[in-house]
Amino acid sequence: MDTTKLRKNFKRIISNPNTLTFILAFISIIALYKVYAYMVDNAIKPVTLYYATTELYEGETITNDKVGTVEVSGSFVSAQNGNLLQSAGLIYNKYVNTNYRIPQNSFFFNTAVTKEDAADKTPFTDLKDNFTIFRLNTNFHDSYGSSIMEGDYIDIYVKTRINGKLYYDKFIKSIQVYMVVDNEGYNVFTHTKTGNQLSPAKIYFAVDMDTYKLLEIAQRGSQYTIDLVAVPRDTSYSENPEDPTIVNEGIRDLILSQATSEN
Repeated sequence: MDTTKLRKNFKRIISNPNTLTFILAFISIIALYKVYAYMVDNAIKPVTLYYATTELYEGETITNDKVGTVEVSGSFVSAQNGNLLQSAGLIYNKYVNTNYRIPQNSFFFNTAVTKEDAADKTPFTDLKDNFTIFRLNTNFHDSYGSSIMEGDYIDIYVKTRINGKLYYDKFIKSIQVYMVVDNEGYNVFTHTKTGNQLSPAKIYFAVDMDTYKLLEIAQRGSQYTIDLVAVPRDTSYSENPEDPTIVNEGIRDLILSQATSEN
């Protein structure tokens, strides 16, 4: 093969302005197509994100049982300007930052999640083994005019109707209140909005996992409408409290029967 002739022909081709313009235009089109294809692929390619399976409040530990995963488009993630946390290592066993609340089904943003040493110490960061936080529904009336406060001790009573008869009795004694929040998750004793007194919506306290499941079943309701009522103990009791204890096995069995009826 005459390489000299080939080189001459090649030089003559690329020296032709029309030919050179065509080649450059072709290369540009290929490059633009590859960039476009890359951008489209990234935009539609599914990305795994983490979300809160339950509402989380300041100082609360983010354990794996409170986190779920879902696939979203890459364009959604890009639109968040890097504020979304995409790594499990940045979420699991971290803490909700001070003055933040993570709603149920919300994604985790870097401003709302922090390491323990950056979060204010709260009772949520020092729970006993096998204990978790229960959120008891309440209101201004049931909280005795918003007189149940953090650090107080309460008993839990059950109120329901069985065969048309009203039933009301103590279920659990000696539970310490950790926090009282309004329906937006604000602490009713430390936060203010428009200068008005916040109305209690939930009372937070810690119980062991077995008791937590019982309270969840009762509060969810099914065969019976069961009201869980917080009754405050007096000040002298709060100074010398006992351990939380289920004092009525009959109520326990009633709640468990309700769980059985759901299956």
